[in-house]
Amino acid sequence: MNRAGRLLCVGLRGAEPGADLLEADLEACRRAGVGGVILFDVDVPTLRRLERQGVDPEDARRRAVRNILDPDQLGRLVVRIREVLGEDVFVAIDQEGGQVARLTSRRGFRDDPSASEFAALEEERRRQSATNQAEQLARFGIDLNFAPCVDLDFGEANPIIGRLGRAYAADPAEVAACARISIAAHRMAGVASCLKHFPGHGSSRADSHLGAVDITGTWDRDRELAPYRDLATEEGVAVMVAHVAHRGLDAELPASLSPVVIGDLLRADIGFNGVVVTDSIDMRAVADLHDPGEAAVQAVRAGADFVIDGFNLDDRTEHPAPALAAALAEGLGDGRIAGGAHRLEESLERLALLRRQIGTDR
Repeated sequence: MNRAGRLLCVGLRGAEPGADLLEADLEACRRAGVGGVILFDVDVPTLRRLERQGVDPEDARRRAVRNILDPDQLGRLVVRIREVLGEDVFVAIDQEGGQVARLTSRRGFRDDPSASEFAALEEERRRQSATNQAEQLARFGIDLNFAPCVDLDFGEANPIIGRLGRAYAADPAEVAACARISIAAHRMAGVASCLKHFPGHGSSRADSHLGAVDITGTWDRDRELAPYRDLATEEGVAVMVAHVAHRGLDAELPASLSPVVIGDLLRADIGFNGVVVTDSIDMRAVADLHDPGEAAVQAVRAGADFVIDGFNLDDRTEHPAPALAAALAEGLGDGRIAGGAHRLEESLERLALLRRQIGTDR
């Protein structure tokens, strides 16, 4: 097994165990030795194809199934994933609540409030809501949630955070207070959390799913970094680095590929010593400039421990895991990723520690 593959968290196609495409993707992930998989409710390429055909948007979302049909099916899927990939594989999801949620009433799950709705609750109701969210994930064997979002609310000029209600508040202290409740509930349920999107996506004016995003002129350093400073020592927490560019921090690379942003700002300045995760490298802010293998190598070279390729935003047909694992192994072996085997062990230990902190080390 390629141990470098443990630094990958990848998407899968298919929902029902035994389906040809799902089993083929699982086999590719097994050969690559991946450390995690990320589940989606909607298959984006299928959704886009249906929309081009003129299918009603709501009907298109219902028909464009990716991994999640209903509670019973999801339970079977997660069992199958662990049968093939091992009990210690992270099964991850984006379950912020509101408009960014994979488990919804549309498919028979309990809905979770958006971040802005959560922040409007009284404290006891916040705690109950966070507990409900975390326990629903744990019930289905999901042990890594790419939430909470700790971007600040800069209003509806931001198309991907503020406009969608994904920010708790404009006040960094309120954001940190809400996030701390979510983190504690997840840790208690045996689910790891992931703060996002470092160093801050709230002030942006564009969506990194669609192309390059430059925050040089909008980023508020003290305010947008404040939640990360407040939460840096929480246990059971990873940090996701965004594909946003800030020319004052790194003149060439987006944050997710930048040793300045990850090593100097997040590690040294903020003092975060846990797992660093990239946003998905199939998003166009990165994919328009780098092929997946190169992006994965650059991310790990910059200091990332877990590289996401959701494999759900383009028309690739071959599962990317084996090629990504091979690219990382080559980069670790030829010196492009400084530290080689020692650098790999550092990331593997951070991932193992995250498991221990949520009590699910197997």
